[in-house]
Amino acid sequence: METQQPQLKQWYDNKVLLIILFFLLPPLGIYAMLKHKTDTWKKVLYITPSALVTILLTIGIIGSFFVDSYKSGLDYYNKKDFAKAYDFFRMVKPDDKNYNDAIAKISEIKPIVDSINTAKENAKLVKNQGNKSKNIVGEHEKGSVNTSLEFPVDQQNFIKVVEQAYSDYKDAPNELKKSAIRTERGNLIKKILDGKRNFADWVVIVKEMHTTGKGKAYFTVKIDETNIEMGTVNNELSNMFENSLIEQSNPIYNQISELQKGDLVIISGSFFPSDKSDYIQELSLTEEGSMRKPEFLVRFTNVQKKN
Repeated sequence: METQQPQLKQWYDNKVLLIILFFLLPPLGIYAMLKHKTDTWKKVLYITPSALVTILLTIGIIGSFFVDSYKSGLDYYNKKDFAKAYDFFRMVKPDDKNYNDAIAKISEIKPIVDSINTAKENAKLVKNQGNKSKNIVGEHEKGSVNTSLEFPVDQQNFIKVVEQAYSDYKDAPNELKKSAIRTERGNLIKKILDGKRNFADWVVIVKEMHTTGKGKAYFTVKIDETNIEMGTVNNELSNMFENSLIEQSNPIYNQISELQKGDLVIISGSFFPSDKSDYIQELSLTEEGSMRKPEFLVRFTNVQKKN
């Protein structure tokens, strides 16, 4: 009488191995599942997610070969999203015809990216310490709106550069270093504003609104959870030189007359040029004040209450 030989267990019948293959080598896992002796519905249940992962991985791998890192970097550079631009420029290969330009742009925007990264680290540190009312510049003023706001990219970069500059300024060992940090802040602001002084659709909070003896309005706003202020001069004498006060015939006068202190608004306008190292005019009487709590002089072109 013949003895029946025991059937050898195939590798694809090993359930533990199947699970490992689904995670590490999805294509091989799919093949093994097809060979595995089990119900069809179970095969479909396991194969479907693994197939999707395989397709996505394949698309990602193929796509990475066709991404033009220089072009992507340049697009983000023009949008002033310097952090993403920096990452793409770093991926440009030496044999690329735009390699030298990519290296030049990396050197150009690296100080801004470093400033942004440092500001993010400082912000995380403050958050971990449980002090949400304080940012890296200084104590958040009482009464400001404490909410999560979406700022335009150039406004975000502006905030980070100004805040990081003050952080560096506080730690500087002497006046020479402090003065150099202020100059560097001006250079970075110039870069963020693309060599211009205009800004559009920045989100701020109304801090002060009054009129002079001649009925002209002076108007000051503040960027939430920072010490950064922007506004006109507050007297007729200074206005003789700057001409930033708002006449009643100006449409902006009617816009701000509908507002109240503490309102969240969207503003557009332009900074005044500076004859110092700030690039944009700053009104503080001392250097320390200009770094700790800067007051930038602005000519408003549009002010709208944010819904």
